[in-house]
Amino acid sequence: MSSIYGKIELPYLCKLLYENIQLPICYLTEDDSENIYFGDYQVNPLFTGWREFSASLVRETPDCEFPTIHSTNLLEQFIALPVKQTGERIGTVIIGPATIAKPSEEVIRNVLNDNQLPSHQMPLWSRYWSSLRITSKLQLFHIGVLAHLIINGEALEITDIIEYNFRLETPFNLKDNVDLVLSDIREFSALHSIQEVEKLLHMHIKSGNTAAIMNMIAEGSFEGGGTLAKKSHLRNRKNLAICIIAITTRTAMEGGLYAELAYTLSDLHIQHIEELQEERAVEVAMMQAILDFTDRVRLLRKSSNSKPIEVCREYIFNHLYEDISLGKLSEQTGLNSEYLSYLFKKETGITISHFIQKERVEEAKKLLDFTKDSISTIALRLNFCDQTYFIKVFKKHMGITPKQYRDKKNFTNRFHSFV
Repeated sequence: MSSIYGKIELPYLCKLLYENIQLPICYLTEDDSENIYFGDYQVNPLFTGWREFSASLVRETPDCEFPTIHSTNLLEQFIALPVKQTGERIGTVIIGPATIAKPSEEVIRNVLNDNQLPSHQMPLWSRYWSSLRITSKLQLFHIGVLAHLIINGEALEITDIIEYNFRLETPFNLKDNVDLVLSDIREFSALHSIQEVEKLLHMHIKSGNTAAIMNMIAEGSFEGGGTLAKKSHLRNRKNLAICIIAITTRTAMEGGLYAELAYTLSDLHIQHIEELQEERAVEVAMMQAILDFTDRVRLLRKSSNSKPIEVCREYIFNHLYEDISLGKLSEQTGLNSEYLSYLFKKETGITISHFIQKERVEEAKKLLDFTKDSISTIALRLNFCDQTYFIKVFKKHMGITPKQYRDKKNFTNRFHSFV
């Protein structure tokens, strides 16, 4: 392998790379006799400076032949590039850190909690992650190929780098595990029971048959299951519950539940299960999730609307905060505007515009209940032309103004908390 390093000064190559990719670059020699750094970013708050931070990253990387991509528990990604001279590794170039996305407040809280870092440091970590350049893993692979060519003088294909990084991961002997588990299943005659439960679950959820689901619960159909976590029984039950909720979500969508609503419900039920610390509580939460999905499908099936009207209603549900035109609904359903209006009124008993108003008022009630947004802000969010028109529409459907509704709700809440 011919090396460019030695013909051209390494500091110049690192500077050239930095100016082109705009990611921090640090070079550390194996004997720590030479250190080069290019970059202007906030250092990880756990370290005093870039040299200490980069040295810690080098310690975490194995002795590799090609560039490797690494991730830390603190949402950082970086490239470790071995520097070769006459075939011997003489140092390491660290490119990064970068991050794949700017984390939300919720993600920041969770990461700090996972790493046992104090919550009062949220602003500090938020500033740090905001200072990192957003870079996808694929971009890092491309940068690794370029850096290896410039510094080590060797041209690589990106597929070579991806495969090399993949092979570095600790392999999991899936075949032996599959054979062993299948042997146990055959011995104890559990080969078909899980499939039968899944088939029944699929059939009853898709038809909205809550009574049949209740019978399955009473018969203990959801007890047992596979082993999805070996070291924690609670973790195993949580994983099984999450798998069942995933099946339930997909089946409910097949039964007509709006996709956006189904995914949102799935997220909320899973988040609730993750917070539980008792096995029985996990079982109850899983049953409640299954019944929630099934009951929603049951109510939908009672409406007996045609497919175009259901498509129309789902579009309105998903785009309530946007301008919804008759032309767009016509495009979604494949029907001309006049016929769609006629069919909608025939099947639902109200016009499309009345239905949209009604749905927006229902959404406004939620915003009045659960947010501190002003009435003018809520009107703007829900695409009403102005606050006056919003108040007029709200009163038409509810019999009271938005302010009266909020005041009444607040009074009721205070009364119940006092009692």
